[in-house]
Amino acid sequence: MESFPISLLPRLRSWFGLSQVEMANYLGLSKAMLWQVERGIRGLPLPASLPQAALTLAYHSTTAEPTAEALDTTALHKQQRACQLRADALAYELEGLPTRAVWARRRLAALPVLTAALAPAGGASPAWLASFAANARAELVRSGSSAQARLRARIAGLRAEAASIAQELAATTGA
Repeated sequence: MESFPISLLPRLRSWFGLSQVEMANYLGLSKAMLWQVERGIRGLPLPASLPQAALTLAYHSTTAEPTAEALDTTALHKQQRACQLRADALAYELEGLPTRAVWARRRLAALPVLTAALAPAGGASPAWLASFAANARAELVRSGSSAQARLRARIAGLRAEAASIAQELAATTGA
């Protein structure tokens, strides 16, 4: 079996961040054919030589750290505003949670008294009492201490993101 030298293709793929599928597509090869060429099992077909030569020329002509593209300030302003608006909406939502949580806690705290009054001596409780308790527990999941803490964290994260974007924008404008 004829052996071909290991090709430059793996270095080109790495340099440009290409997968084998992408490189094979650019060279007009199947992935299996590219694999064989890269391992020296087969030679590079002639039609793939021009794209490889162009990629090789670009490889040797391209600096390792090209100049970064300019920031898309419009997109950053839009994201900053979206963060601020979402944080404000969540802060408004958070304002109502403590009151709802207190109502739910009151219901749960009242359960022993209600049970004693409505089902004395271990009798059957009215059906609505189970719903009363279940709704209170569900409300605490939605608005209790943990829910409030999660919401405060989300608000802080959104405000931090908006502030970070503002710093990025200020750095680009020199303001």
